[in-house]
Amino acid sequence: EEYAIAKELDPKDPTPYFYDAIAKQTTNRPVEALHDMQKAIELNDNRAVYRSKLLIDSDLAARSASLARIYNDLGFQQLALVEGWKSVNTDPTNHSAHRFLADSYSVRPRHEIARVSELLQSQLLQPNNITPIQPRLAESNLFLQSAQGPAGLSFNEFNPLFNRNRIAFQGSGVIGSDDTWGGEGVVSGIYKKLSLSAGYNHFETDGWRKNADQDDDVANFFAQLELTHKTSIQVEYRYRDLETGDVHLRFFEDDFLSDLRQEKETNLVRLGFHHAFLPGSDLIGNFQYQNLDGKIKDESDPILSVDDKSDDDAYCGELQYLHRSKYINIVTGAGHFQIDGEEILTLDLRSFTTTINVPNPLFPPIPPPFFLVPITVDPDPVRHKLDRDVKHSNVYLYSHTSLPGNVTLTVGGSGDFFDSDSAETPDEDQFNPKFGITWNPLPNTTLRAAAFRVLKRTLITDQTLEPTQVAGFNQFFDDGNATDSWRYGGAIDQKFSENIYGGMEYTYRDLEVPFNFASLGDPPDLREADWEEHLFRTYLFWTPHKWLALSGEYQYEKFERDEEFAEGAKKVETNYVPLGIHFFHPSGLSASFKGTYVDQDGEFERQGTLGTFENGDDDFWVVDAALSYRFPKRYGFITIGVSNMFDEDFQFFDTDLDNPRVQPDRFFFGKITMAFP
Repeated sequence: EEYAIAKELDPKDPTPYFYDAIAKQTTNRPVEALHDMQKAIELNDNRAVYRSKLLIDSDLAARSASLARIYNDLGFQQLALVEGWKSVNTDPTNHSAHRFLADSYSVRPRHEIARVSELLQSQLLQPNNITPIQPRLAESNLFLQSAQGPAGLSFNEFNPLFNRNRIAFQGSGVIGSDDTWGGEGVVSGIYKKLSLSAGYNHFETDGWRKNADQDDDVANFFAQLELTHKTSIQVEYRYRDLETGDVHLRFFEDDFLSDLRQEKETNLVRLGFHHAFLPGSDLIGNFQYQNLDGKIKDESDPILSVDDKSDDDAYCGELQYLHRSKYINIVTGAGHFQIDGEEILTLDLRSFTTTINVPNPLFPPIPPPFFLVPITVDPDPVRHKLDRDVKHSNVYLYSHTSLPGNVTLTVGGSGDFFDSDSAETPDEDQFNPKFGITWNPLPNTTLRAAAFRVLKRTLITDQTLEPTQVAGFNQFFDDGNATDSWRYGGAIDQKFSENIYGGMEYTYRDLEVPFNFASLGDPPDLREADWEEHLFRTYLFWTPHKWLALSGEYQYEKFERDEEFAEGAKKVETNYVPLGIHFFHPSGLSASFKGTYVDQDGEFERQGTLGTFENGDDDFWVVDAALSYRFPKRYGFITIGVSNMFDEDFQFFDTDLDNPRVQPDRFFFGKITMAFP
């Protein structure tokens, strides 16, 4: 009622539209919230008589980040990414923009580095708040389908207007097929200038096939202290204990290791700070130490067993300076990463029985000249100790310049200095130019283009402070360390009307991937494989009714790799056509239905048959459905659903092996999340 009065009294003020959008979004009315948030953005510059250009830009970034959250609710993930990129580039110091961009990255394959890096930047820039830090947020490669896991990436979409001393609790749980269950609990609190958060997450499943089980425990503790209104410091401790079998989804159904066991235990301590010299002038820093113990044991081969143990100590330190002015934003920084560790690889050739020729002492009078005598061979295990000493330093500078005609030009560069004593990666010093342009020729049209070079860096928990995107094109994919890549891309995003949105994007990546080539009798030879990736996507989103959202997309992937080092596929072409319907009712009831058509063709390599490829192709539909209810007053929600509803059997090679995109069998699930202020 009050928002309606405010809109009527001052129709040019964006404020009531902004808060009305938040109210509607949190009461399960995202389509209406979308229209109000768009209106708030349209009216944003009307506040120029009251606020400086920096604050106007900050307002716009906050509204764009809020719009990205609404798009996620509607299932319009591509639009959420567009708004997230726009918000970060408008105001790189806006913590909400980085947080929502991190959440939006969660639906993109091979974007784990970008996701957890944006989260880290958000944490360093955030003020004291009561929002809980979910334990699994900062962990990459969770091996989860979107339906799995106790809770969504961020349930608390917005902070309260005013902080007060209090304690809050958030609890989540999931149960599903294949003996799947998990739970998460987070306690957060704020006392004067100190905010705290502690949480624990457990997830386990038997998996969709033999030896695809997971058992994952994650815990964290986070504290932030505001020393002055300009300076804050934070400390974080994270622990993860992960045990899995062979969870990777390769093309052939029988291509998995039935006796592979993998364990990983990590302990991490992180220190960070944020200091604001002046409005638009900020310095952030991050320092962390991690210990990682890993074990891999494989007895799938009837003759040979492999036992690999590693112990790594990793350190990193990064500083970043952010400068904002009327016409230009600058982000510059430097970092150093170091890993010291050792790996012990044991190859055990099991005892076996064979036959040998023994000369006949009575030859030549009595044939034959030799006797075949069976003997049992029990070879000693072969152990290799590998010392790992990797040092990687980097510097970078990015500038975002506002030009006439609604053009934003991104120009920058980074330098990487890679020094490795490991035989697995080369020494490398490399300069990486960055260029991007964003143009709004019309208010509802956005054109983007970029070209840049990247050296895949050594990272701890996959996190870095360096900007993750150039003009909306992701830089950091989950490639192997020291991979040298160029990426070129162009995109258009169009708002056709208040209810219809569309766009398309094409990118090309040219990669040089280092690998060890081993041949009998020769020491390992460090080589480079040439890989190419073509990615195209187009989308159309429509909100025909205030309770309904429709989405349609087409995605095309083409990967080509050297046969000397193909990692499972020499060539693979995949077409995806996801079609979705989302229904929302003001009572809190929601429903979603999504069908995805997949058509894949390629030349695939089975494990243990290096250099041997088999042709394969398949096409299929996977249908997912869910029903949700949002509790009043933001107390939480409950969801029941099914993935791969018709139990479709298919052959599929997932290009993101650590974060699968399709569910190989029918999976029923139920989830609940409750929040108590």
